[in-house]
Amino acid sequence: MSWQLVSVVVLMFALGAGMLWYERSRPPSQIVALVAVLAALAVAGRIVLAPIPNVVATTDIVIIAGYVLGPAPGFAVGALGGLVSNFWLGQGVWTPWQMVAWGMCGVAGGLLWHLTRGRIDRWTLAVFCGLAGVLFGAWMNLETMVSFGGEMSLDRYLALEVRAIPFDVAHMTGNIIFALAAGPAMIAALVRFRERFQWRQAEVTPVGAPEGGSAGRNRTATGVTLLVLGALLFTFGGETTQKAEAAYTGQASSAATWLRGQQNSDGGFASMPGGSSSVNITARVMFALAATGINPLDVKINATPYGYLVNNRQYITKASDIALTILAMKTVGQDPRDFKGRNLIEALRNRRGNGSFGNDVNVTAFAVLAFRSVAASKDAQYSLKWLYKAQNKNGGWGIAKGATSDSDSTGAALMAITGKKQANRAIGFLDGIQKSSGGFGNSGTANAQSTGLVMQGLVAQGRGVNYLKKNGNTPADYLLSLQQSDGSIFYAKNNDATRIWVTADSTTALAGKALPIAAPAREKDDDANNSNNNGGVTPGDNDNSSSNNGTSTPTYTPPPGSLATPTDTSPNTGNTGNPGNTGNGNRNSGNNSGTGNNGDDPTVDPTTTEPPADTSIPLVPVAPSNAVLAASEAGPQPSPLIATLIALFVTGGLCGGTILLARRFNW
Repeated sequence: MSWQLVSVVVLMFALGAGMLWYERSRPPSQIVALVAVLAALAVAGRIVLAPIPNVVATTDIVIIAGYVLGPAPGFAVGALGGLVSNFWLGQGVWTPWQMVAWGMCGVAGGLLWHLTRGRIDRWTLAVFCGLAGVLFGAWMNLETMVSFGGEMSLDRYLALEVRAIPFDVAHMTGNIIFALAAGPAMIAALVRFRERFQWRQAEVTPVGAPEGGSAGRNRTATGVTLLVLGALLFTFGGETTQKAEAAYTGQASSAATWLRGQQNSDGGFASMPGGSSSVNITARVMFALAATGINPLDVKINATPYGYLVNNRQYITKASDIALTILAMKTVGQDPRDFKGRNLIEALRNRRGNGSFGNDVNVTAFAVLAFRSVAASKDAQYSLKWLYKAQNKNGGWGIAKGATSDSDSTGAALMAITGKKQANRAIGFLDGIQKSSGGFGNSGTANAQSTGLVMQGLVAQGRGVNYLKKNGNTPADYLLSLQQSDGSIFYAKNNDATRIWVTADSTTALAGKALPIAAPAREKDDDANNSNNNGGVTPGDNDNSSSNNGTSTPTYTPPPGSLATPTDTSPNTGNTGNPGNTGNGNRNSGNNSGTGNNGDDPTVDPTTTEPPADTSIPLVPVAPSNAVLAASEAGPQPSPLIATLIALFVTGGLCGGTILLARRFNW
């Protein structure tokens, strides 16, 4: 049993108990209607202010509801407000935590009524609401530590607290301003409404006692309770189903079938049909194949896509190519720490400077994903720190730190980041720049490549490919409008530039998959692959012994509107190697016995990597503090017995404290 499961069980119990408490208070229909209205107001107070990070009117509304109507209705207003608002802002594992937090704000409002005996001034209310904002942030930081795994330690929690200080200050300040501006007037209006119906919470009716005239009102509150619990079950039980429905598996499979037909004789893929293969595009096609359930090792013309990477490993020196290769190896179940004797993780690490890779947001984002794919959490967290600092004030990212925000870079960053607040800001930026067609682009019109990257970012954040809409159109609608009868996807209307590249990125997006993607099951066992470099050309294949003559990936410049990681800007040419001998080749003669790309220099070890010659960034980063890195460290999980005891202890404390408060104040 994990911490995540224990927390969900405890939270669900607390929510059920709180709503049952509200039900047993037997409010009249007018109060039930008022609770619904206040919950709707709490939802609006969160959604309307969503563009301002962490500033909401919800907390004040819930506290005032509890202050005037009592703790049980206050709890209902807070829980309902948290649940319903997330249908707009995004459901997730954080929803029950937010529901409990705002529900307890309602309970605290009821406690405040008894402490002040119903007489509170403007400033006392403002201070109380500001304190509630700080405690709300502390509670949600605990949710981040529990829900996203890692070490359960005080150091890690304090690191999260420090990082959240600006957001907590914003929440506290907003609460104080709202309380000073509208708190007394809202309290006065609700008090008049309450006194008109002369309602106070009923004593708990013993089981089996007659309900008299209150039965109808009790059934009304019961209906509200059942509605909330049903929505919870839909939210969490149907999460996987919702994601599956959001993916367009049929259209993605059709695109993957077209991609299989574009494989070159060397096993790789080019950006356009008929072009020369490149590491960049081959890796992206491997993502698309794996996203649709096809193991890239089952796609072979002379060599598999992975075989192409193996046979061209001496050219994989750029950080972008290394990161993509690491992620591609994940799709075939290979270890990037042993890429034919070369440690790609170490090679990628050595190309990092200040946490970034050449100050490039896209490359850094893919590097974070690459580190994460092998559980290199410290490396991933170090680069994540730089990504967070590179986020612009409008919530987006540019191609480099300080550059104008664009959809491509923001989509790539969304794939890598784990912070919910940063993700919500980024999604807010994307929502503002979405085209009327549903697509995204960095110029006047949308394009499939930008749209595909945004969709992958949304999927990585658990939002689904249909999360954002403009004029009723979603990003998936735009991609599907560009899909051709053969399954391929155009870059834009009447524009088939980089058709393979675009189709690969779009296929992964339509499949609803986020990187890294694990290796799918093989179609069949191929014994031949066990002796040909995991899908490379069979040693001694004289038909391919002199191809390419040492020239690597061709030049390609991406079209306007796409800032996705480009391919090599210049070819690397070596001296022509000797053709491999039939059945017995060697590494420095014809590159693995006559496969393509002859031309290894015998004096150069292909396992050696050289850093980019044009960078001035230090190759050895300064290690961050252990407290900051602790946020991503894997930690021990509790035993089932300990987890159960913790759950019982917390639940008992919540229930016992509630009962004592109820008896003390005769609630």
